[in-house]
Amino acid sequence: MNTPSGDYSFYQLALVSGLQKDYAGKVTLLNRLTGKYPSSPYAVNALYEKGRSYVWMDNQNQAIQSFKELLAKYPESPMSRKAAAEIGLLYYQKGDYSQAIDAYRQVVEKYPGSEEARMAMRDLKSIYVDLNRIDEFAALANSMPGHIRFDANEQDSLTYAAAEKTYMRGRPEEAKNSLNRYLQAFPEGAYSLNAHYYLCRIGQEQKNYDMVLLHSGKLLEYPNNPFAEEALIARAEVQFNQMQMADALASYKMLKEKASTSERRLLAETGILRCGHLLKEDAETIHAATALLAEAKLTPELKSEALYYRAKAYLNRQAGKKATDDLRELAKDTRNRYGAEAKYLLAQSLYDAKEYAAAEKELLDYIDQSTPHAYWLARSFILLSDVYVATGKPVDARQYLLSLQQNYRGNDDIGRMIESRLKKLTH
Repeated sequence: MNTPSGDYSFYQLALVSGLQKDYAGKVTLLNRLTGKYPSSPYAVNALYEKGRSYVWMDNQNQAIQSFKELLAKYPESPMSRKAAAEIGLLYYQKGDYSQAIDAYRQVVEKYPGSEEARMAMRDLKSIYVDLNRIDEFAALANSMPGHIRFDANEQDSLTYAAAEKTYMRGRPEEAKNSLNRYLQAFPEGAYSLNAHYYLCRIGQEQKNYDMVLLHSGKLLEYPNNPFAEEALIARAEVQFNQMQMADALASYKMLKEKASTSERRLLAETGILRCGHLLKEDAETIHAATALLAEAKLTPELKSEALYYRAKAYLNRQAGKKATDDLRELAKDTRNRYGAEAKYLLAQSLYDAKEYAAAEKELLDYIDQSTPHAYWLARSFILLSDVYVATGKPVDARQYLLSLQQNYRGNDDIGRMIESRLKKLTH
């Protein structure tokens, strides 16, 4: 081996070991080469190949040491560019972003215009996106040699991408700050609607309802954007819960117009119905309930709610026959609160029409059926006493009132109703 070609032989044997995936053997041969022939023209390649062998052996620390040794001994060698880039990549893969940034900066500063510098800038960009520090990358890019261009459009997209990635990683507070900074820097940016959408979602998650209203409102300035339906759902829910019924009604009406699925149309119609009822807009309530009742996928609970609100609206408009039809449908099931009240209202309407026999029959049937809703059952007992007073049966009326007084435990207006009627019966 002590021939002028000995270094070459070591180098070739080392490469063969690498092809055979004997990376430890390759490192041993390369060490012998550099130890025995420190001035060999193959020494720089040997250091680089040793570093690559450690990479294949998943020994990142030794790989970095080998590449750093190459940089220190042969700073002007073309191999140094590769070694410097390898160091940056190894730190990046380890997740040591601070060291990776320093290493990649050296590549760009020492070897401007090279392929390694271009790749270093690509990885630096990815690191700064991961760190959500795009402003720093922009400043870095503009300060680097090699005529690196970082235009406003790219800064726009990267700033948004970093903020979105932060949100997706479950860091909403940091994402909120980043998205707000993005909107301040790029108020009409390519991703401004996306930013408002995520800020609206963060507002929902954090129960920051002013934030929901602000960003859903911004989204609705562009009514045909892909986030409009979700913005309307979020906005209407907040308005409804804050008792801003007129605003909620308008939002639900817009949602109904835009709804792209039957589920969202159903949600909108339900919202319109409830807002109309709470606003005491009877025509609106009747129209909304009728639309809802025409839906194919209506749950029994929603059907009862729609019938109930429509019946109440009909009663307000003196449309007794239409109200009675809805009340009769509801009264078939007194287990739910709508049916419990409806059964009572049917009897009340008969009493008001002086149809006392029919009212008595309805009430006795109700008492026989019973209901878990004690309040409406109690009201029915009181109404039955009114029927008996009207038909000249004060003793029966008094008996029902006394029985109810003894057994009813609710803390509401039932007690006062009983007292006032008993007082009249004693005079």
